[in-house]
Amino acid sequence: MKKTLLSCAVVLASVSILASCGGSSEFDTSKNVTAYTRDTTSGTRDGFCTKIGIEDAKSDDSLLKGGIGQAASNGDMMTKVAGDLYGIGYASFSEISTNKDIKGIKVDGVVATEESIKDGDYNLQRNFNYVYNDKSSDDVMNALVQSYIAYMNSTDGQAIVESEGGIIEDASKATKSWDELCADTSNSWAVTLGLNGDTINSAVSGKTITFVGSTSVEAMSEALSDSWVALFGDVKPSVVHNHTGSGDAIKNLQNATGQIGFASRDFKDSEKETATTNGWTYGKICLDAISVIVNVDNPIENITTQQIRDIYVNPEAIKDKETSEENFGADYSSETPITTWSQILG
Repeated sequence: MKKTLLSCAVVLASVSILASCGGSSEFDTSKNVTAYTRDTTSGTRDGFCTKIGIEDAKSDDSLLKGGIGQAASNGDMMTKVAGDLYGIGYASFSEISTNKDIKGIKVDGVVATEESIKDGDYNLQRNFNYVYNDKSSDDVMNALVQSYIAYMNSTDGQAIVESEGGIIEDASKATKSWDELCADTSNSWAVTLGLNGDTINSAVSGKTITFVGSTSVEAMSEALSDSWVALFGDVKPSVVHNHTGSGDAIKNLQNATGQIGFASRDFKDSEKETATTNGWTYGKICLDAISVIVNVDNPIENITTQQIRDIYVNPEAIKDKETSEENFGADYSSETPITTWSQILG
């Protein structure tokens, strides 16, 4: 009898411990909403702020509510929200499936899917873009840069882009495989690198290509570069990935600390001008979107653009019509800042 009572006590104690860990506790809507954002060099922050109607806040922290947490990357953002039952943030649609402790929610009643992103029904869509410098004095380096871009835009490379969550708007644009591109002697990079013959140029193994820019494009960039490097066999280049934000893509090409840069937003006019002046080439890789994310145990399934804005915006920036229009070009003065989950979930 004593053993039976002791066993029951152990079981009850175990259940009590599990309950105290939050596994069966209900979501408390009276709790404050904990918002997370990215730093001002982030292309994801740029797209997020622009799409919810507070574009100037992409580069001005004072226009955001005080006390907002800051994440260093998409991965860091997902980790922070995964560890915060009452948190909310945003991350690249192409990456959120990698973290099972968060979920993307509908925005204005629309779920982010390949179809809704392609047709524009999901509002928080954006482009993944690239820029590259193939104008150095080193012909082999230039050819390597060109070959990577060619690989990325080949049927082989586009398959990797899709496998990493990128959305290809027009699959018919990639018409040739890597092997077909290498066999084409009109591609000077293939000739320089020896890719159209039996022997790779031995100078390739002494080169290092550095990829910079967006953290949102980092996983895709790494997957592409891993596959691309393997195509050179034993005589292959080295690669370095130093992704610090979309704002650094052009900057790092300027200071010669990178040859290929990525942005998870469209390049600004000033950045395009810099690229054009230097003879660099820029273009689009694929479509992506910004998912609004919460902890997987948060019951919310849908949020409106206005509610997102009211979670993030500094109340002082919209306190009256004049200040609202001065800061954001729109009158948000009648909107009520959201501080608790009850304001959304009731």
